[in-house]
Amino acid sequence: MKTMTYRSKAGRMLYCPVIETEDEMYAVNGSDEGFCLGCGNTQAGVEPDARRYRCESCAEHLVFGFQELLLMGLLKFEAEVT
Repeated sequence: MKTMTYRSKAGRMLYCPVIETEDEMYAVNGSDEGFCLGCGNTQAGVEPDARRYRCESCAEHLVFGFQELLLMGLLKFEAEVT
């Protein structure tokens, strides 16, 4: 999965996931993974509606479930429609 950076309202550079293929879209839809906005890593054992879980990689409380990211407008789609 690709990531892109964005600047938060507080001026901090954060990451958001970018879905590029239909397979990735289906994989994150029912997964138990979350995404860390602080470092861009995925983390297992995260509910779809999780907010501010602690990241195992960077220790920041910036792990969100993919469905929550979608509601927040932070899950980007760049998949080509065939």
